[in-house]
Amino acid sequence: MLPDDPTLRASDAERERAADALRDHCAVGRITPEELDERTDAVYAARTVSELRALLSDLPPLPAAPPRPGHDPRRERAKRRALHRAGSWALLSLAMVAIWLATGASGHFWPIWVMLGAGIRVGMVTWSELGPAAAARRPIGQGSAAPPLPPGEEARERHGRR
Repeated sequence: MLPDDPTLRASDAERERAADALRDHCAVGRITPEELDERTDAVYAARTVSELRALLSDLPPLPAAPPRPGHDPRRERAKRRALHRAGSWALLSLAMVAIWLATGASGHFWPIWVMLGAGIRVGMVTWSELGPAAAARRPIGQGSAAPPLPPGEEARERHGRR
């Protein structure tokens, strides 16, 4: 949390992290609200890292934050890919409309056929990755709290083989 050299001057971010840690310790009952006020004032008045450490020295380290429930890194990547596809579709559509306008914009609005074809493809691929059936295809327990897969299993799972 804090740098190794205790003689270094403390930054505002380090003071803020120390104050947050004190608030967390107060929330679980390790220090009283009155003690929190005293220590918080001392944290914001601290000039060096050693002064910040002294204010936290009699408190145990806080446990790591639990993983977010329902967080699925694969779904997050699928959302980014869908956004990328939608952006590509928008640029393609803009280019087709620009070409149509540059050629006189006369007659039938032909870019609609390119836009429809590409839009249907983007929609189908996005639905297959993010729609209701996508959750059924995702392996159970592969959220952020799941243990990592063995090296060979990850490649097999990626290609749909088990």
